Amino acid sequence: MKTIMVVDDEINVLEEVKACLEEGDFKVVTVDNSRKAFEIMDEEEKFGLILIDTVMPNSNKPAFFSMKPGSKKDIDTSNEDDFLQKPFTKEQLLDFVKRKI
Repeated sequence: MKTIMVVDDEINVLEEVKACLEEGDFKVVTVDNSRKAFEIMDEEEKFGLILIDTVMPNSNKPAFFSMKPGSKKDIDTSNEDDFLQKPFTKEQLLDFVKRKI
């Protein structure tokens, strides 16, 4: 089972995303701020994917940015394929996560 970290400052979003991903057979760790996220990443927990609440580049649209931890390459936020624009459906979230893992 893959573990996914979800970082968002809105508790209701964290709860909904967690419930959806757990139904899709993922283990989910939710974090409401980036400081806690870095602390957890420093621990032994291995994540298959991290979803971070952000705004899409060249836009004011909220989205999740997907990141594979431990990647040796620089993070490129210009690739729109790495973003899931909010709001999204359960199906869109699960499809996005499965493509990114």
